[in-house]
Amino acid sequence: MTDDGIIYRGPLGEMAQAEAGAAGMDPADLYVAAISWWSTAVAPAVSVSSWPAAPLTVWTSLVSSDVPDSESLRHLLHRLLSGPGPLAVHHDVTDQKLLSAASHATRRADNAGDGAPTFLLTGSPFTSGRGGSRISSSLEGHLRQAWDGRHALPTRGIGRYRAARRPNPPHFGSLWDLSASEWRGFLSTDAATYSRVLHFARRSAPVLRTDSTSGGWRHELAAAYGWAFNTRPILTYTTRAAQQWQVVREAECIWDAPLPEQHADFYRRIGDHVSRIAGTLAATERAAVHSAHIESAWSLARRAVLDTAHLAAMDRSMVDPVVKHLDDRLFNVSVPEGEASPIHANGPESEQWRPPGRGTHGSQLQTGSSAVRKLKQWYQDRCQMCATVLALPSPRHRYSEAAHIRAREDNGPDIVENLLCLCPTCHVLFDAGARVLTDDLTIVDTVTGQHGKRIALHRWHFIDSRYVRHHRQRWAGNGLQPLASAPSAQPKL
Repeated sequence: MTDDGIIYRGPLGEMAQAEAGAAGMDPADLYVAAISWWSTAVAPAVSVSSWPAAPLTVWTSLVSSDVPDSESLRHLLHRLLSGPGPLAVHHDVTDQKLLSAASHATRRADNAGDGAPTFLLTGSPFTSGRGGSRISSSLEGHLRQAWDGRHALPTRGIGRYRAARRPNPPHFGSLWDLSASEWRGFLSTDAATYSRVLHFARRSAPVLRTDSTSGGWRHELAAAYGWAFNTRPILTYTTRAAQQWQVVREAECIWDAPLPEQHADFYRRIGDHVSRIAGTLAATERAAVHSAHIESAWSLARRAVLDTAHLAAMDRSMVDPVVKHLDDRLFNVSVPEGEASPIHANGPESEQWRPPGRGTHGSQLQTGSSAVRKLKQWYQDRCQMCATVLALPSPRHRYSEAAHIRAREDNGPDIVENLLCLCPTCHVLFDAGARVLTDDLTIVDTVTGQHGKRIALHRWHFIDSRYVRHHRQRWAGNGLQPLASAPSAQPKL
């Protein structure tokens, strides 16, 4: 735990402590913002067992005493985190029409293979008027429903997009960088969104530190992002973590008596916030939720509790005793850690590998022709094995084929995790077993036994290794050993 009470955890904590000083930011501010950013990026794939219906997203507002330098924060996060998880950012979405446009643009980019079905709202949701900063009631209603997991966002666009509309719109989160006067709009409008956002008062940047870092957090986040969309985990709790989280939930009713209704509503959601932050941190480590994740999550929620009391000018005597009560109880839970594993939505050797309507980078499963279309858009009809683009003197211009890794006759599904974009020649060689893949997607010629190069891999194309093993065992038995290499070493388009 640092001097400000924040417990930094995992690759996001390492990144915040290593990068904040050079950017002139407080590490805790960068840590909070990074959690909000990354939780939004993985929201379509990861959920927590305690709240299966709600998305993982952690919504935050960072409040400055003067006009905030929001551009530098967004640009820093984009530079640091856009590689591990592609995420669209929409600045100053202040009404329903702007939210509709952002949702439509994100969906269209996802359909075209140029984006992911998730975006982040930055800047400010408020507009200024005579009565101060206000949030529109229509925008606030959509924000509230999205945070709760009932995705009912507005849509717009030409008829063909309306006709092909998915049952669930893109996931989205918020990372608002506000001035103190803008933040008071939460209180003046009595917005229900107030209780769904963690509020932090930004700190001055500390003295530049020269802590050494291996930079390993970049690889860890990239690997965690791939793991999330490959396995689609439902994160469970260890025994001690579950007990600690229950301590936080039980304390929610304590806030009711001393606080006005609006503020009591905010504090009653602290258990939800702790669960989401802990799940986000666990996902970066590809693990179940442990007590260390709960403790780090509480350290952030604790600071948000105290900062919110300060920003709202509340009587601290109504807040401090409950905070101390939670500190004492949570860090003194005596039960052993216990063991738990993330529950994978696509269980081993089962044809019901995914929950209905779930798929790669989308709230709806990409199957059949939609999966083939997305695959070919990603690679622009370029063969993943030989890099050939078959040009045609016809309106189609290019031609490629979608090859099933686990064959259809072996109950291989029509999803992008089981497909390769190949030219006709490589498709025939692969289907006939003349070529197989190792676990790290290196091409093996089964006639000569020689290992070639790894296949080209789009950064959003996550191939399920179980399909690869099934194909290899069908044609080459168990004689081929998987090659060990870092996921980041795979060639990207």
